[in-house]
Formats: sequence, C-alpha cells, structure tokens
Amino acid sequence: MDLNVCIVGAAGDGVKEAGELAAELFAHFGYSVFVYQEYQSIIRGGHNASIVRMSDREINSHRKYFDLLICLEDYAYELYKPHLRGDLIYDTKFKCGGIGIPMTEIIKEEQEPNIFRNAASLGALTAYLDIEFEILAGIFSDRFGERAKDDITIAKAAYEYYRSRYDPKMKLKKIGRRKKLVSGAVAIAEGLISAGLTHFYAYPMTPASPILHHLIKKREIVAYQPESEIAAVGMAIGSAYAGKRSATGTSGGGFALMAESISLAGMAEIPLLVIEAQRTSPSTGMATYHGQEDLYFAMHPAHGEFPMAVGCPYSVEDAFYLSAELMNIAWKYQIPAILLTDKNLVESYKTAEIERTNLIEEIEIVDSSEGEYRRYEITENGISKYAIPPAIVKANSNEHDEFGITTDDASVRTQMHEKRMLKENLLREDIRDRAWKFFLRGKDTVVTWGSTFGPVYEVAEELGYSVAVPRYLRPFIKPGLDQAIVVEQNYTGQLAKLLEMHGVEVRKVNKWDGRPFTPDELRELLGG
Repeated sequence: MDLNVCIVGAAGDGVKEAGELAAELFAHFGYSVFVYQEYQSIIRGGHNASIVRMSDREINSHRKYFDLLICLEDYAYELYKPHLRGDLIYDTKFKCGGIGIPMTEIIKEEQEPNIFRNAASLGALTAYLDIEFEILAGIFSDRFGERAKDDITIAKAAYEYYRSRYDPKMKLKKIGRRKKLVSGAVAIAEGLISAGLTHFYAYPMTPASPILHHLIKKREIVAYQPESEIAAVGMAIGSAYAGKRSATGTSGGGFALMAESISLAGMAEIPLLVIEAQRTSPSTGMATYHGQEDLYFAMHPAHGEFPMAVGCPYSVEDAFYLSAELMNIAWKYQIPAILLTDKNLVESYKTAEIERTNLIEEIEIVDSSEGEYRRYEITENGISKYAIPPAIVKANSNEHDEFGITTDDASVRTQMHEKRMLKENLLREDIRDRAWKFFLRGKDTVVTWGSTFGPVYEVAEELGYSVAVPRYLRPFIKPGLDQAIVVEQNYTGQLAKLLEMHGVEVRKVNKWDGRPFTPDELRELLGG
C-alpha cells in the first residue's frame, strides 16, 4: 500500500500541524511515513502545503502526484490541482467537485477560530480511511493533553458528517506496531547531545532554526539566540575554549557571516561544529525552499589553509549519527567541522528508530598550568593536547610558536603550518571506511548526496541501479568508480565536478527549482 496525501490551505490554517498529526495517524498503524512541508517566506498570507506519504515499505520521500488532496482554500486548490490524481476533500465554503465537508460551518457552530479547520480535515481523513474515530482522538490527546477537547469535538463533527453522506474509500489496516516520527532537525539535535553538546548558539534562519527550537526545550542544554550569526559562532568558539562541547547552526547567508571565525578556529585549533542547512540561493534566494548549492562553499568556507571536516547526512537516521561523529572529530582533531545538510532533510519528518545514547569519544584535556606547557606542541601526528581554564591557555589567531606566542619567524611558520595540516591526512585515514555508503547491486551506479538519497534509492531499487552516497565531502575520498550518474539539486553539478576532478566519468541529472526530487520525476529521468 502506498498513499500520498496533500493538505493545503492558507498560512495560519494549521496545515503543518495537520500534516504531522496525519503522519501520526498512519504511524499508529505501523506504516513507514514521510512528511514534506512547503510554505512561503512571507509574514502574512500565502499558502502552505503538507504532503504526507505512507507506505508498507521503507520510504524517504514524498511523491509528486496526490492520491488525496485535502483543500481548505480555493486559491490553494488552483495551485495544487495539477498534481491531483485521486480524490478531493474540500471545505464547502467554496464550490468544487469532490467530497465537500462544511469545515467553516462546523467551527462557527463551535465558536472556534479558522485554524480549527485543520482538526475538521483530519476528522474527514479518518472517515475516508474507515478508521475508528477513537484512534484519532487518542492522537489529539497525546499531542495536546487536556487542550485536545475542542479539536476532538470538531474532528468528530466532520467525521460524522462524512460518514452520513459518503462511503469510506479504503480500509486502513494495522500492519505493525506504532512507529515514531522524527524530523531531521530533531535527529541532528539529539545526535549532538549524544556526543556531549552542552552549549548551542544560533541566530534564527530557515531552515536551520528548528534545531535551535528543539534544543531550547532541553533543560540540560544552554541554547541561546544572540544578536547575529557572527556572535553565535564567536560564542561557540568561546565555549569550546572553556572546555564546553558547543555548536552553532545556520543557513547559507549566516554561514557567510561566520567565515572569518571559522578561519580563527582553524588557526587557534579550537573545536568548532557548524551546521549549514542549505536552501535555494544565492543571497536570500527562495528562503523556505530546498537546494544543494553550497557544497564548494562548505568545503572552503574561509581564508587560509587549515584542516577541516565536512560531513553530509543522507537520511534522518544518518543525521543523528553523523552529527555525533562530527562533534567527536572537531574535538579529537581540534578543528572546525561542518555538518552540511539541506531544507528537505531538516524540516521533513519520517518514521525512524533513534535512541539517544552516549556517543562521546573522550579526549585528554589539560586543566592545570603546572610546569612548562606547550599548547601547540609539535607532535608526530599534528595533534597537541587540548587545554582549558583554569590552565593558562594561549589561544592565538596570529601565527604562533608552540607556546602560543605570536611570531613572524619563517622557520616557525613553516613548522606550525605543517603541524596543523598533518591533521587532515590523519583525519582522511580515520574516516576512510565510513566516508561512503553503497547500496544495492545494479547495472550502473547513481551517486547523490543529502536528502536526494531518498527518492534516488527508491527509483534505483525499481530500475536496477546501484547507489553511492558520500557521508564525508572533506577530506574527499574517491569512491571506487570509473563512471556514475550524479543526481543533485543545483545547476552546475557540484558533486559531479568533484568526481570528475578525481577521474570519474559522469552523467549529470540536475534540478534547481527549489522543490526536492520525487521518485515520479526520477523514474522518468533515470528510466532509460
């Protein structure tokens, strides 16, 4: 079974929440669920859509065409009806052909505001699928507690209206135990906590903001919004200097503001983890839409040469583990690390099993100043012992000697720069076995990155391709491929060019309209 449901309405209609609750309904029956959220970057007005897909097989994407469209506004219907291939449920406040439910009349009778039409839409969906209403009522109660009373009343009225006039279109059967829904943002945040995060700083920027929103609810975490991205990255560096595992998160424009501080962390050898959640660009672009255009920017974000790690998760589950890995790498090597992700992964939900556990890799830390201490001691592998106050710690953004004293000496410069750069070679060997993930065995190999993995894997499995996905983009390790079809969401083919530089012959499949690839589109593009 595979059902793709789209709920659309105006901004403020509670469409996003309706999508999440519909997903909870499907997850209750044991289905794999994926939720894609689409909304506009405007203060008031505009339209929102929540596309909820459920399947009895593992899925990591929504589909382009809807089996059911639930519409709360007529202008939203005009925008989304080209994708409708099934039934329509609509609010009878406007005229349309399909299953009409008087949602506006129901909420007026209950003297509730417009946003409660989202509850009415879920009541109609529950009747459409021939689900016992008590299951939906339980999902409302799980989310809102005692405040669920009004939602349940309105949903029940829409449910009974549907059943009095229409027949159910299908019978949703339970196929397994209830599954848990997790967003990419939550997976990243929980992965950071598992690796010892105690301090998080971020200035709001879509689509990275949900990470801050999740962490700020955690009593054990200091999560703070300063006045800018420059302040946020400076505070993350300051906390790391004091021995606290810290991180910051932003998107393209904010990441640009952090450039100088990333270079500072590289020179001062202070651990720094930055989450860069891509959206369409350049500049503000389409701020709430999806893109994969920052690959080169993330690999070379600041002036000068310094060792660095860039990782890119390909799924919600991988976002959890890779976040933890990069936090440990930043501390082990005392370098900046970038988690490069994208809007479709961060803001989407899927059913996933993620259990927070201790993933901290401890490092030796010097916390006293007894005797002679060389903070930047030249070692065989380039890694000096990390020191934190109350030890006297000389952190220096100028070139410096082993004690941290500023110098312009050519010989010292040569030795210190070489010492720092040695760490990237060490890191390369460290990540070699986990830099790429390979899936399936097929006629040719499709290479992709980030959330584009979801639809690529689904179609590759159907059409008989192999799939390869890089988890680490810097240091970049060439996969054992001579040829590849590279699918990514940018105009120039950034990963494709990177592979070409390493001798791989590529065929590019690109998209840059701000909407993530769907299996429907890739089936046509890869079918030949």
